[in-house]
Amino acid sequence: MFSTRSLVVIVTLNAVLLYPSISNFIQKSQSRTYSYVGNDYPMRVPLDLGTAEMTFDCSAQYDINSSFSGEIWSKSMDTRSGGFVRLGDDYRVFAVSMYHQLHCMGALQHSLAQADGKPSPMDVHIQHCLNYLRQFILCSADGTQEPPVKVADLKTQGCAPPYRRQCRNWNKLYHFSAINYLDFHEYKVNNGSWTCHNPVGQDSTSKETPQNLSMMALNSLCED
Repeated sequence: MFSTRSLVVIVTLNAVLLYPSISNFIQKSQSRTYSYVGNDYPMRVPLDLGTAEMTFDCSAQYDINSSFSGEIWSKSMDTRSGGFVRLGDDYRVFAVSMYHQLHCMGALQHSLAQADGKPSPMDVHIQHCLNYLRQFILCSADGTQEPPVKVADLKTQGCAPPYRRQCRNWNKLYHFSAINYLDFHEYKVNNGSWTCHNPVGQDSTSKETPQNLSMMALNSLCED
């Protein structure tokens, strides 16, 4: 049996001997580079968003049906990049989830404002958005504790009591998208042409056709 002192020495020696390997592994993980070809790309944009506080309140300007509600709802998606970023040496296209979610919220607002009970070509789009938001909510599994919303308050005050919560800093993502688009625009100006990468995993050397892309991207992927 080892004495306590012997065990301490063994553990210390193991820690000292293993530290370089662990340190190298951590450094390699943090400095990992991606080719952005095939499946070799990170799950999220290469950006530390940090945190920001938001007050969850009525946001009265985000009405369902008013003379300006459509413009207000679409404004949060109003980016020159169309909600896409281009990463890697070949400027491969990726949709950014935050913009996709905002786009779906705008589509839902538009659908509610135009609702007349009749089938619409937008129905498939709305079904996609509802299911996408449902899956995102489950994927995020946000366990933040919130004050309960009383239906009586909504009926009498039209609003739930405001409260503060900590979020990821969405402004950093807006800024990143803007800088990324400017970088891509400069690339196109300097090179004169660009081959689109397929965001859904087909042959990345083939030209994308607008028919295969989201309507959000028509003015931002291959044309300017």
